[in-house]
Amino acid sequence: MARALALPTPFDVNELCRRVGLTRRRPIVLAALPLASAGPCGLWLAADAVDLICYEQQTSYLHQQHIVLHELGHILCGHGEPAAVGELVPQLGANALKIMLARQHASHLTSQERDAELFAYTVMDRAGRVAVPMVDPDRPDGILDRLGRALGE
Repeated sequence: MARALALPTPFDVNELCRRVGLTRRRPIVLAALPLASAGPCGLWLAADAVDLICYEQQTSYLHQQHIVLHELGHILCGHGEPAAVGELVPQLGANALKIMLARQHASHLTSQERDAELFAYTVMDRAGRVAVPMVDPDRPDGILDRLGRALGE
């Protein structure tokens, strides 16, 4: 999916989200918030007519792009199971917003989070951003294992 996505030139994550929102007929709104102390560095909130991607405001621009692309990956892959957001923002009411958190169910954690990460890395690589080698924890020849061997651990 990430390889087939038409990327704006020059690459701009805001423009990509705008285009995806137009295609889906659901605008995507981006919001920088102080999230790190609360836990996740990104969230996808789905309201009745709009998707809201919240991302950590106190991090690098490159990391912010990655966070937004990760959440966009969840949107495009149809991840997450909606749950009332009443506990997060009680003044909105339980039915006003639904939060899309793939992290809620451990059975979905691995595959959905890996899909969203792969989506983000693939788009960033295609856009000419910093290419980061993928780490596959199930493979003993992953970058962390090679680094450990190089350091004699």
